[in-house]
Amino acid sequence: MTAAFKNLGKSTLSADPFVPLFLCGPCSSSIDVAWDLVERGELPLLGSVLAESQTGGRGRMGRVWQSPPGHVYGAMRLPLEAPFDGPGASLALALILAEAFRDFGWKMMIKWPNDLIFNGGKVGGMLLESRKDNLVAGIGFNLMSPPEGDWRKEREPGAPQPSALPFAGSPETLWAALVKRFILLYKKKFRGRTMAELIPQAEKIMFWLGRTVVVDRPSSTPPAPESGLVGRIMGLGPDGHLRLANSDGNYSLWSGTVFLRPD
Repeated sequence: MTAAFKNLGKSTLSADPFVPLFLCGPCSSSIDVAWDLVERGELPLLGSVLAESQTGGRGRMGRVWQSPPGHVYGAMRLPLEAPFDGPGASLALALILAEAFRDFGWKMMIKWPNDLIFNGGKVGGMLLESRKDNLVAGIGFNLMSPPEGDWRKEREPGAPQPSALPFAGSPETLWAALVKRFILLYKKKFRGRTMAELIPQAEKIMFWLGRTVVVDRPSSTPPAPESGLVGRIMGLGPDGHLRLANSDGNYSLWSGTVFLRPD
Protein backbone atom coordinates (compact mmCIF):
# COMPACT_ATOMS: atom_id res chain seq x y z
CA MET A 1 0.00 0.00 0.00
CA THR A 2 1.34 3.41 -0.96
CA ALA A 3 2.33 5.82 1.79
CA ALA A 4 -0.10 8.32 0.30
CA PHE A 5 -2.92 6.55 2.15
CA LYS A 6 -1.55 8.09 5.33
CA ASN A 7 -2.84 11.41 3.99
CA LEU A 8 -5.85 10.58 1.84
CA GLY A 9 -9.27 12.18 1.87
CA LYS A 10 -12.21 13.01 -0.37
CA SER A 11 -12.70 16.43 -1.88
CA THR A 12 -15.83 18.42 -1.08
CA LEU A 13 -15.64 19.62 -4.69
CA SER A 14 -16.38 16.15 -6.12
CA ALA A 15 -18.30 16.20 -9.40
CA ASP A 16 -20.79 13.64 -8.12
CA PRO A 17 -21.31 12.08 -4.66
CA PHE A 18 -21.20 8.66 -6.33
CA VAL A 19 -18.01 9.45 -8.27
CA PRO A 20 -15.40 10.22 -5.60
CA LEU A 21 -12.47 12.58 -5.98
CA PHE A 22 -9.64 11.55 -3.66
CA LEU A 23 -6.96 13.96 -2.47
CA CYS A 24 -3.59 12.73 -1.22
CA GLY A 25 -0.33 14.22 -0.05
CA PRO A 26 3.11 13.51 -1.53
CA CYS A 27 3.20 10.07 -3.17
CA SER A 28 5.04 8.04 -5.77
CA SER A 29 2.45 9.04 -8.37
CA SER A 30 -1.28 9.68 -8.56
CA ILE A 31 -1.65 6.74 -10.92
CA ASP A 32 -0.10 4.43 -8.30
CA VAL A 33 -2.62 5.67 -5.73
CA ALA A 34 -5.44 5.12 -8.23
CA TRP A 35 -4.35 1.51 -8.81
CA ASP A 36 -4.24 0.88 -5.06
CA LEU A 37 -7.80 2.21 -4.79
CA VAL A 38 -8.94 0.07 -7.73
CA GLU A 39 -7.49 -3.03 -6.09
CA ARG A 40 -9.27 -2.14 -2.83
CA GLY A 41 -12.56 -1.72 -4.71
CA GLU A 42 -12.79 1.96 -3.74
CA LEU A 43 -12.37 3.72 -7.09
CA PRO A 44 -15.42 3.39 -9.36
CA LEU A 45 -15.46 4.26 -13.05
CA LEU A 46 -14.66 7.96 -13.58
CA GLY A 47 -13.48 8.24 -9.97
CA SER A 48 -10.28 10.25 -9.68
CA VAL A 49 -7.25 11.09 -7.57
CA LEU A 50 -5.28 14.32 -7.15
CA ALA A 51 -1.81 14.27 -5.58
CA GLU A 52 -0.06 17.20 -3.93
CA SER A 53 3.28 16.15 -5.43
CA GLN A 54 4.96 13.06 -6.87
CA THR A 55 8.33 11.44 -6.34
CA GLY A 56 8.00 9.08 -9.30
CA GLY A 57 5.77 10.77 -11.85
CA ARG A 58 6.16 9.18 -15.25
CA GLY A 59 5.43 9.97 -18.86
CA ARG A 60 5.73 8.22 -22.18
CA MET A 61 8.92 6.44 -23.27
CA GLY A 62 10.05 6.13 -19.63
CA ARG A 63 10.40 9.88 -19.16
CA VAL A 64 10.24 11.40 -15.68
CA TRP A 65 7.46 13.91 -14.97
CA GLN A 66 8.77 16.71 -12.73
CA SER A 67 6.23 16.96 -9.92
CA PRO A 68 6.73 19.71 -7.31
CA PRO A 69 3.68 21.09 -5.44
CA GLY A 70 1.47 23.66 -7.14
CA HIS A 71 0.51 21.77 -10.28
CA VAL A 72 -2.10 19.18 -11.28
CA TYR A 73 -1.11 15.51 -10.83
CA GLY A 74 -4.31 13.59 -11.37
CA ALA A 75 -5.47 10.10 -12.26
CA MET A 76 -8.83 8.76 -13.37
CA ARG A 77 -10.31 5.31 -13.86
CA LEU A 78 -11.74 5.04 -17.36
CA PRO A 79 -14.31 2.57 -18.72
CA LEU A 80 -12.93 -0.04 -21.10
CA GLU A 81 -15.52 0.76 -23.74
CA ALA A 82 -15.67 3.03 -26.77
CA PRO A 83 -13.89 5.35 -27.25
CA PHE A 84 -11.34 3.98 -24.73
CA ASP A 85 -11.33 0.37 -25.95
CA GLY A 86 -8.74 0.54 -28.72
CA PRO A 87 -5.37 1.96 -29.78
CA GLY A 88 -6.85 5.46 -29.98
CA ALA A 89 -7.70 5.60 -26.25
CA SER A 90 -5.03 8.23 -25.46
CA LEU A 91 -6.22 10.39 -28.33
CA ALA A 92 -9.84 10.08 -27.22
CA LEU A 93 -8.87 11.13 -23.69
CA ALA A 94 -6.89 14.09 -25.03
CA LEU A 95 -9.85 15.16 -27.16
CA ILE A 96 -12.32 15.15 -24.26
CA LEU A 97 -9.89 17.02 -22.01
CA ALA A 98 -9.22 19.57 -24.76
CA GLU A 99 -12.95 20.10 -25.24
CA ALA A 100 -13.41 20.57 -21.49
CA PHE A 101 -10.69 23.21 -21.39
CA ARG A 102 -12.15 24.93 -24.44
CA ASP A 103 -15.44 25.19 -22.55
CA PHE A 104 -13.45 27.09 -19.90
CA GLY A 105 -12.21 29.51 -22.57
CA TRP A 106 -8.75 27.99 -23.12
CA LYS A 107 -8.26 27.05 -26.77
CA MET A 108 -6.40 23.81 -26.29
CA MET A 109 -4.89 21.79 -29.11
CA ILE A 110 -3.78 18.14 -29.31
CA LYS A 111 -0.26 17.05 -30.17
CA TRP A 112 -0.54 13.41 -31.20
CA PRO A 113 -1.04 11.21 -29.37
CA ASN A 114 -1.41 12.54 -25.82
CA ASP A 115 -0.03 16.04 -25.26
CA LEU A 116 -2.11 19.18 -24.80
CA ILE A 117 -0.91 22.47 -26.27
CA PHE A 118 -1.95 25.97 -25.22
CA ASN A 119 -0.66 29.07 -27.04
CA GLY A 120 1.96 26.93 -28.79
CA GLY A 121 3.46 25.42 -25.62
CA LYS A 122 2.99 22.04 -23.96
CA VAL A 123 0.98 22.46 -20.77
CA GLY A 124 0.11 18.84 -20.02
CA GLY A 125 0.11 15.21 -20.95
CA MET A 126 -1.30 11.85 -20.01
CA LEU A 127 -0.34 8.21 -19.70
CA LEU A 128 -2.71 5.25 -19.87
CA GLU A 129 -2.12 1.97 -18.05
CA SER A 130 -4.26 -1.17 -18.23
CA ARG A 131 -4.32 -4.13 -15.83
CA LYS A 132 -6.67 -7.05 -16.37
CA ASP A 133 -10.04 -5.41 -17.13
CA ASN A 134 -9.19 -1.97 -15.73
CA LEU A 135 -7.89 1.21 -17.34
CA VAL A 136 -6.36 4.13 -15.44
CA ALA A 137 -5.09 7.40 -16.89
CA GLY A 138 -2.45 9.59 -15.28
CA ILE A 139 -3.06 13.24 -16.20
CA GLY A 140 -0.74 16.16 -15.44
CA PHE A 141 -0.86 19.92 -16.09
CA ASN A 142 1.47 22.78 -15.27
CA LEU A 143 -0.08 25.83 -13.62
CA MET A 144 1.19 29.42 -13.97
CA SER A 145 4.76 28.40 -14.93
CA PRO A 146 6.40 25.05 -15.78
CA PRO A 147 8.60 23.43 -13.11
CA GLU A 148 12.30 24.16 -13.18
CA GLY A 149 14.83 21.37 -13.62
CA ASP A 150 17.47 19.77 -15.82
CA TRP A 151 14.69 18.27 -17.97
CA ARG A 152 14.40 21.65 -19.73
CA LYS A 153 17.92 21.24 -21.10
CA GLU A 154 17.04 17.79 -22.44
CA ARG A 155 14.24 18.98 -24.72
CA GLU A 156 14.83 17.75 -28.25
CA PRO A 157 15.02 20.32 -31.07
CA GLY A 158 11.57 20.77 -32.53
CA ALA A 159 9.71 19.79 -29.34
CA PRO A 160 7.07 22.24 -28.07
CA GLN A 161 8.39 24.49 -25.36
CA PRO A 162 7.13 23.70 -21.84
CA SER A 163 4.37 26.05 -20.78
CA ALA A 164 1.59 26.34 -18.22
CA LEU A 165 -2.08 27.19 -17.88
CA PRO A 166 -2.75 30.73 -16.64
CA PHE A 167 -4.63 29.58 -13.55
CA ALA A 168 -3.73 31.12 -10.20
CA GLY A 169 -6.18 29.08 -8.13
CA SER A 170 -5.50 25.82 -6.34
CA PRO A 171 -4.85 22.57 -8.24
CA GLU A 172 -7.82 21.05 -6.39
CA THR A 173 -10.20 23.71 -7.71
CA LEU A 174 -9.08 23.23 -11.31
CA TRP A 175 -9.01 19.42 -11.13
CA ALA A 176 -12.51 19.26 -9.60
CA ALA A 177 -13.90 21.57 -12.30
CA LEU A 178 -12.11 19.64 -15.03
CA VAL A 179 -13.33 16.26 -13.79
CA LYS A 180 -16.90 17.55 -13.52
CA ARG A 181 -16.81 18.90 -17.07
CA PHE A 182 -15.09 15.76 -18.36
CA ILE A 183 -17.81 13.50 -16.92
CA LEU A 184 -20.56 15.68 -18.38
CA LEU A 185 -18.98 15.73 -21.85
CA TYR A 186 -18.25 12.02 -21.78
CA LYS A 187 -21.82 11.07 -20.89
CA LYS A 188 -23.47 13.52 -23.31
CA LYS A 189 -21.19 13.44 -26.36
CA PHE A 190 -18.51 10.74 -26.27
CA ARG A 191 -19.71 7.58 -24.50
CA GLY A 192 -20.09 4.71 -26.94
CA ARG A 193 -18.68 6.61 -29.93
CA THR A 194 -15.92 4.92 -31.90
CA MET A 195 -12.57 6.54 -32.54
CA ALA A 196 -13.42 6.69 -36.25
CA GLU A 197 -16.46 8.84 -35.42
CA LEU A 198 -14.29 11.25 -33.40
CA ILE A 199 -11.54 11.76 -35.98
CA PRO A 200 -13.09 14.83 -37.73
CA GLN A 201 -13.51 16.55 -34.36
CA ALA A 202 -9.94 15.73 -33.28
CA GLU A 203 -8.42 16.91 -36.57
CA LYS A 204 -9.96 20.37 -36.10
CA ILE A 205 -7.75 21.00 -33.06
CA MET A 206 -4.71 18.98 -34.12
CA PHE A 207 -1.33 20.62 -33.55
CA TRP A 208 1.04 20.72 -36.54
CA LEU A 209 -1.57 19.47 -39.01
CA GLY A 210 -0.06 19.94 -42.48
CA ARG A 211 3.43 20.55 -41.10
CA THR A 212 6.54 18.44 -41.76
CA VAL A 213 7.72 16.53 -38.70
CA VAL A 214 10.45 14.14 -37.62
CA VAL A 215 9.47 10.97 -35.74
CA ASP A 216 11.88 9.32 -33.31
CA ARG A 217 11.51 5.56 -32.68
CA PRO A 218 8.58 5.19 -35.09
CA SER A 219 6.35 2.16 -35.30
CA SER A 220 4.48 2.40 -38.57
CA THR A 221 2.88 0.68 -41.53
CA PRO A 222 4.78 0.24 -43.80
CA PRO A 223 7.85 -0.04 -41.51
CA ALA A 224 9.80 3.22 -41.27
CA PRO A 225 13.59 3.43 -41.56
CA GLU A 226 15.42 2.68 -38.29
CA SER A 227 16.98 6.14 -38.50
CA GLY A 228 13.54 7.71 -38.07
CA LEU A 229 10.73 9.02 -40.20
CA VAL A 230 10.22 12.42 -41.81
CA GLY A 231 6.87 13.31 -43.28
CA ARG A 232 4.01 15.75 -43.49
CA ILE A 233 1.09 15.27 -41.08
CA MET A 234 -1.96 14.56 -43.23
CA GLY A 235 -4.41 13.77 -40.47
CA LEU A 236 -5.63 10.82 -38.41
CA GLY A 237 -6.66 7.30 -39.31
CA PRO A 238 -9.85 5.59 -38.10
CA ASP A 239 -8.03 3.89 -35.20
CA GLY A 240 -6.43 7.14 -34.06
CA HIS A 241 -3.10 6.56 -35.79
CA LEU A 242 -1.21 9.47 -37.36
CA ARG A 243 -1.15 9.69 -41.16
CA LEU A 244 2.14 10.91 -42.63
CA ALA A 245 3.25 11.37 -46.22
CA ASN A 246 6.63 11.91 -47.85
CA SER A 247 8.26 11.26 -51.23
CA ASP A 248 8.37 7.52 -50.47
CA GLY A 249 4.62 7.23 -49.89
CA ASN A 250 2.09 7.21 -47.08
CA TYR A 251 2.66 5.94 -43.53
CA SER A 252 0.34 5.03 -40.68
CA LEU A 253 2.16 5.87 -37.46
CA TRP A 254 1.20 3.83 -34.38
CA SER A 255 3.79 5.08 -31.91
CA GLY A 256 6.82 7.34 -31.73
CA THR A 257 7.84 10.78 -30.56
CA VAL A 258 6.96 13.57 -32.98
CA PHE A 259 9.02 16.76 -33.40
CA LEU A 260 8.65 19.67 -35.75
CA ARG A 261 11.32 19.55 -38.43
CA PRO A 262 13.61 22.60 -38.13
CA ASP A 263 13.26 24.98 -41.08
